[in-house]
Amino acid sequence: MKFLEKVYIKELNSPDSDRVSIKDTKLSDGTKQLMISIDGNDFLPSSILFDDETSYSQSFELWMQERKDILKDKANQILALYDNIERFNKLSKSLKANSIIPFLGAGISIPSNYASWTSFLYKLRYESEITEEDLNSLLIHGKYEEAAQILYEDLGDALFNEHLENEYSAEREICGSINYLPILFPDSSIITTNFDNNIERIYNDLGQGFNYIKSGKYLDETIRQMSSGSKFLIKLHGDCIQIADRVLTKIEYDMAYLNGDVLERFINRLLIKGSLLFVGCSLTNDRTIHTIKKIVKKEGAGSLPRNYAFLEEIKDNKMRSKRKRELASANIFPIWYPEGQHDESIEALFLKLLEERQ
Repeated sequence: MKFLEKVYIKELNSPDSDRVSIKDTKLSDGTKQLMISIDGNDFLPSSILFDDETSYSQSFELWMQERKDILKDKANQILALYDNIERFNKLSKSLKANSIIPFLGAGISIPSNYASWTSFLYKLRYESEITEEDLNSLLIHGKYEEAAQILYEDLGDALFNEHLENEYSAEREICGSINYLPILFPDSSIITTNFDNNIERIYNDLGQGFNYIKSGKYLDETIRQMSSGSKFLIKLHGDCIQIADRVLTKIEYDMAYLNGDVLERFINRLLIKGSLLFVGCSLTNDRTIHTIKKIVKKEGAGSLPRNYAFLEEIKDNKMRSKRKRELASANIFPIWYPEGQHDESIEALFLKLLEERQ
């Protein structure tokens, strides 16, 4: 009854067919996917297209070009803001000279569904007896070490450590601009304040793993080894599952940096190698920023390379000017992107850097 199959296919492909429908299906994580339903059987559009390799390839190439064009337009809009273009051009030249060292904060991991450090601390507060007022008073003044310390002491080490590991050790899908790092910075050492292992994973997946992964607890040792030219991943706060190597609470910071000059000597060594590019960092008054300011004051801004940062814009002119002056005291110069558009802006700027380097 081959002829019936032809009738069925004709009916199925008819614009009036009630056997075929397109619907949204809600997944267990709350997101939605578009499904094509045929006689009660659900198919992803990508799985249908994938059966035809040529069509899939053509569709994918078209999608990539359209996405690239959108991101290029986005980058051009960003660079037209304020004095971004001049700074970006200098950053691009430094990248071509292989003299940029990425310094990555939580904003680079948030697209992969990891909590920012501030969000994590507030989440922990609900498990503790610390008041919101007490936590706010510390975080408003950038006292993250002290905030972590009071939560640690209230919850106890077992519960605090379990929450930290549960939040940051999960291997989630790696999303967003972080995927550009191995292409933009294939041979560069990287510094991060993050606890997750996304950076290690994306570099290892491309066969570009680091020679050494070091905690901020061992900066003296790292300084000695950096002269070898090896590629380092320096996790200033340590890793979520290696408690002994962690530098997170006030006591842990004080123990790691008992020799107060070690962080200063480490950053000095970095600045000899090139400029820092801060991505996904709030750049509040933390210990690292204070140390860079100290170095700039001692050495003089003119004798040090300029550092750059991708930062969300401050629309108020007076507040933005004040923030620029604060950052300039650490020789950090911002490239502002539109408010509330972090993920797409960082990806657009990374793509622009990549195209200019080629």
